[in-house]
Amino acid sequence: MSTIDAPKKRRRTAQLVLLAAVVVAAGLIGTALLLDGARPARTPAQRKATVYARYAESDWPKLGDPRPGEWLSVFPEPGQTYDEYVRATRHRRSNRRDTIYLQRLGPMDTETAAALAHMAEFTAVFFACEVKVLPPAELPEAAYVSRRRQYDASYILDRMARHVPDDALAYVGVTTNDLFSGKLSFVFGLASLRRRVAIYSLCRYGEPGTPEFLRRALKVMAHETGHVLGLQHCIFYCCCMNGSNSLAESDSQPLHYCPLCHDKLRHALGFDPVERFEKLAAFYDKVGLKDDAQFVRERLAHFTASTAEEH
Repeated sequence: MSTIDAPKKRRRTAQLVLLAAVVVAAGLIGTALLLDGARPARTPAQRKATVYARYAESDWPKLGDPRPGEWLSVFPEPGQTYDEYVRATRHRRSNRRDTIYLQRLGPMDTETAAALAHMAEFTAVFFACEVKVLPPAELPEAAYVSRRRQYDASYILDRMARHVPDDALAYVGVTTNDLFSGKLSFVFGLASLRRRVAIYSLCRYGEPGTPEFLRRALKVMAHETGHVLGLQHCIFYCCCMNGSNSLAESDSQPLHYCPLCHDKLRHALGFDPVERFEKLAAFYDKVGLKDDAQFVRERLAHFTASTAEEH
């Protein structure tokens, strides 16, 4: 692999820690991402009024005031309306970019490898696109920080960004090793929109082979890959795209996108919502996530009824 010159490497490192400098305080637990573009001028209250008016007929639960220590109590984010997303995003599925690549990084036991196979199947359904699982690769030795016993996620993304396939919507690394970024104690994942790469750690998700572990793994896949596609954290509804400061906060959030984030995803990927809901329900049945299967079927019925009323 070629060596990155020092100025270029510093620029890349600065890009990757942008969110840490803006919305993540040292020592707090969270999921980091790279947000592109300038901060909009509108207020969160104005955005909420716009979003709630757009989805006035929706019964999806709105996000309440955060409790002390939760993500929005620490990092008050501006939010992103549908129109803002459409104007800002330049990363959409096309004939040139239509595949999500999963890259296993580092050692993985049998049960975790089985979870990775489920993650690949889930990703193909959730994002309604082709998924390819690449042969296992090693984590770069230079990314390991021995005094922390962790790997530097920013460094890993730098290395991954050199090898993004030309037809990739996203190039996603999955590891069981613990990750950190900047001054964060750890991160569940780190993503970059401009370079179409992300890295996820399953290290802190509990016992592999359990429904709890699998659901957490699927959730980080849905959340972080959403960031790669340009979705910012949702401040409007209870949603898979909510920010979280802890595993407990993440567990309290749904595995599903709210109507707003669903519409953003549909804009980026151009899928048939009915077909996607049906396949998601079948997948959840298959892996034993019965509550999620039932939830999706209820959303499908609601979506179908709403569509029929519009016509």
